[in-house]
Amino acid sequence: MTVINEDVVAPVLVNQDVIELSGLAIRTSNRAEQDAKTQQIGPLWQQFMSRADVQSNMSSPIYGSYYDYESDHNGEFSVLAGWVAGLTLVAADYSALTGLTLAAGKYLRFSAIGEMPAVVISLWGQVWHYFSDDNCQFERNYSTDYECYTSNDGVDIYIGVKLK
Repeated sequence: MTVINEDVVAPVLVNQDVIELSGLAIRTSNRAEQDAKTQQIGPLWQQFMSRADVQSNMSSPIYGSYYDYESDHNGEFSVLAGWVAGLTLVAADYSALTGLTLAAGKYLRFSAIGEMPAVVISLWGQVWHYFSDDNCQFERNYSTDYECYTSNDGVDIYIGVKLK
């Protein structure tokens, strides 16, 4: 049985410092992710989570980062599945890893607890709903957004913002 906390909690504005990440990356678009033949995000996560270095560091937060936006949610963007750079890694294949600096700045943090991946999908729906509201005082800056998985059932989504 899937249990998701569907309570809509107002996001929290945070001033985030730079975070250095390392992980596996792809380039995609929301349009490509709607077709099973061109989806890349799911396979990226499967590949990342199957790595021995990830399996040996399951107590460390995992990040899903969205960056290098072509325009907005309609254009292409890059996705990195990773962890904080500098963790002790046990895998020999470091050449496949991509480094990424999460930009410092203002982010809205949306949080949820529930069964993965349904809770993440539900929380992204809340994010899109929040920004589609005509009374929203923020707009996305399409610089760096990210998910932070701090437990098996907890996720925070950070969206880079600026005042309208």
